[in-house]
Amino acid sequence: MSDEICPHFGECGGCTSQGIPYEEQLKAKAERVAAAFSGAGLALAPAVRPAPALWRYRNKMEFAFGDVFPPEEGGPWLRLGFKARKRWNKVVDVGSCLLASEEAAALLASVRVWAAKERLEPYNSVRKKGFLRHLVLREAKNTPERMVMLVTNSGEIPEGSFLRALEPGKVTTALWGVNAKVADTAECDARKVLSGSGFITEVLRFPSSAGPGRSLRFRISPQSFFQTNTLAAELLYGKVRLWVMDLAPERLTDLYCGGGGIGLSAADLCKELTGVESNPLGVLDAKANAALNAVSNSRFIQGLSEDVLAMLPPSDVLIVDPPRPGLHPKLISAVLSNPAPFLIYVSCNPEALSSNLKALGQAYEVAEAEAFDLFPHTPHVETAVLLRRRG
Repeated sequence: MSDEICPHFGECGGCTSQGIPYEEQLKAKAERVAAAFSGAGLALAPAVRPAPALWRYRNKMEFAFGDVFPPEEGGPWLRLGFKARKRWNKVVDVGSCLLASEEAAALLASVRVWAAKERLEPYNSVRKKGFLRHLVLREAKNTPERMVMLVTNSGEIPEGSFLRALEPGKVTTALWGVNAKVADTAECDARKVLSGSGFITEVLRFPSSAGPGRSLRFRISPQSFFQTNTLAAELLYGKVRLWVMDLAPERLTDLYCGGGGIGLSAADLCKELTGVESNPLGVLDAKANAALNAVSNSRFIQGLSEDVLAMLPPSDVLIVDPPRPGLHPKLISAVLSNPAPFLIYVSCNPEALSSNLKALGQAYEVAEAEAFDLFPHTPHVETAVLLRRRG
């Protein structure tokens, strides 16, 4: 079994593979990736590069509030933790989590006491009633910065006492967000900065083994997309940097670019970087990150990748990092119609990757592939694939 076992393992819906030795976890992930390539008619079985850290690796945690039902006389009436395994309507009260920093445990304990003292009602996802919904924690791994956002239903919070409750967690910025919708998510209709800047800064470092040595700063807002494992992301993006360095493109196009993470990591290796992102907040983050790193050869466009790609000048290298469902069918058609000689596909879903590779095989062949473990103790695995245009 793994070196450490969380006391909540088995009840919490998070680390489903925690009871499996890490080498066996890697083997299972490698088999899943190999099956994906086999499904696309490819005899490839890349090893999975291990995560740099097995514990306390996550830079983002979304804790949920829940009530205790039926209530016990004299017992706790509020829970703060994670959804129970296969129980979307139950919250497991978590004292600490081995995937978050040690400061997170002190933060949870203090916020739990604060909520009880203020008699704030936790949200009940069955009755669709209650006030406290989520506590979002984002903490950098290469800087000391930490963000907390409290997500509630409509209403008011005692801001002063909440900020005092955050002191044990060494928080550098705090926000309050409102989600008045039925959907039980941490997405917010509105946000208010209670202290600090409203964002944190993380640093990605790429050694000389991943091309010219490079260090980049990224501004992370409450709902920015940023890989949740900073140290493993450095390995993944470093591999992309090596491929881009070898290809030496003039024009590099990063589709589904989010906050610009992958593209900006390789911007020094091309003459012109174009990023495309449908989420306007992602585009704002990408532009801010380019300015933060004095990247002057980049531009970021808001729009659907499948629509924007056809309007761009020909690229030498396309990068795609789609969400879990994979590439939109219209984008596959747009990529096949694009003359780009190389395509770098970063995937978080081997099964979607398999389907997409079969479709892309009309015009592209796989030149190289590598897998990365960004999420130890879960089944999830990231795969980076370099494809070369046929002929």
